Amino acid sequence: MMLMNTVIFTACRDYESALPTAVEKIFDAAPWLSAASLSKKKVLVKPNMLTDRTPEQAVTTHPEFLRQVIRQLRRRGALITVGDSPASAANLKAVWEKTGIGAVCQQEEVALISFEQAGTAIVSQGGYEISIAKPALAADIILNLPKVKSHSLTILTAAVKNLYGVIPGYTKTILHRNHPKISDFGMLVKTIHGCLPPVWSIADGVIGMEGQGPANGTPINLGFIAASQNPFALDIAICQTLGIAPARVPYLGSSSDLAANAPQITGDPIRVGSFKIPAGAHLLNQMPAWLIRGSSGLIWVRPAFSDQRCVQCGLCVKACPVAALTLAPNLKAPHLNTKLCITCSCCHEVCPADAIHMQQSLLLRLTGAFKGLT
Repeated sequence: MMLMNTVIFTACRDYESALPTAVEKIFDAAPWLSAASLSKKKVLVKPNMLTDRTPEQAVTTHPEFLRQVIRQLRRRGALITVGDSPASAANLKAVWEKTGIGAVCQQEEVALISFEQAGTAIVSQGGYEISIAKPALAADIILNLPKVKSHSLTILTAAVKNLYGVIPGYTKTILHRNHPKISDFGMLVKTIHGCLPPVWSIADGVIGMEGQGPANGTPINLGFIAASQNPFALDIAICQTLGIAPARVPYLGSSSDLAANAPQITGDPIRVGSFKIPAGAHLLNQMPAWLIRGSSGLIWVRPAFSDQRCVQCGLCVKACPVAALTLAPNLKAPHLNTKLCITCSCCHEVCPADAIHMQQSLLLRLTGAFKGLT
C-alpha cells in the first residue's frame, strides 16, 4: 500500500495557551484526520510512555498533548482507547501516574490499556516472528503520538521507533538480544510498521530531548508538532528539521527507501538551530565491519556508570537482555561484563538517576565517526 508522504508542520511554543489551537490546526489541515475518516472507527492512541518520568523531563508524550488529541478525535466521532508498553524494567502503575497520562485518560473518560495484560498475537513479517499486543492489531487506526528525542542506539526516536511499544514487556528486551546488530535491529523496527493496521502519526515536538536520549538527555524547545500518514516520511522530515542526515538513522532504510518516503512538507516553516546527538552505539554503524573486526577490541561503545549518581536501584540490571550487568552490596555502581555487552542501550534508557552514559573508545573517536552526522 502506498503511503501519502505529506508532512504537516505547525508551530507550537508551549503546552498551555498555544497547544489547543495548534492541534486543531493539524486536524483541520489533514484530510485523513477528518470526521469522514474517523467517525465510528476504533482508534488506538499510542503515546510514548517509555518510563516513569514527569512531563517536564520530556521523556514521554506530554499529557496535555494527549488530551488535546483525544478531544479532537472525540469531536470527529472516533471510538478511542489509549495504550503503550513501557520499557520492561519500568513499573506500569508508576508510569501511568508520573507521566500524567493516567490522569488525562481518567479525566477524559478514555480507557487506558495495559498491553502486557491484553495478550499478544504472533505476526510473521519480513522473516521476523513478532509478538504484538492484540489491541494494536484490533484497531482500525493507530494514532501514533511520538515524542521527538535523540537516541543513543538509533540517533532519533520519533514516529517509526515509537511503534516498538506495540511489543509488550520483556519481549522488547529479548528482541534486542536476538538482533544486536544495529542494522538488523533497524530493519526489525521498520518491519513492525508493516504488521499493523494503518498508522497515522502526530509528533510531539513542542519540547523534545537532545543529548543522552531517549531518557537522560536535556529538554529542548523545538517548537512544533508535525503529522503524517507515513511515519517514515515524518521522521525524514524531522531529521531535516533537526539537521540529522536521515541515512544515518538505521530504521529509515536504504537510499531507495529514503527516496520512496521523501516528505512533501507543508504548513509552518520550522528550523531548529542546533540539536545534540548522543555518542551512542549508532556510531558503530558508520564503521566498516572489517575495521571493527581488525581492531582487536579497540573500537567499541559501551555504558559507563557514575558512582556518584548511581542509586543502586537495579533497573539497569533487570533491563539488560544478556545479563552483562551485576550489582553487589560492595559495589557503588553496576559491574559490566564487556564481553557480553551488545551495546543495546537498554540500561541507559531506564536509569532514573542519569548515572549511565554511552562511552566510545578512543580509537572510535579518532576515526571521526561523528563526521557527516548532520
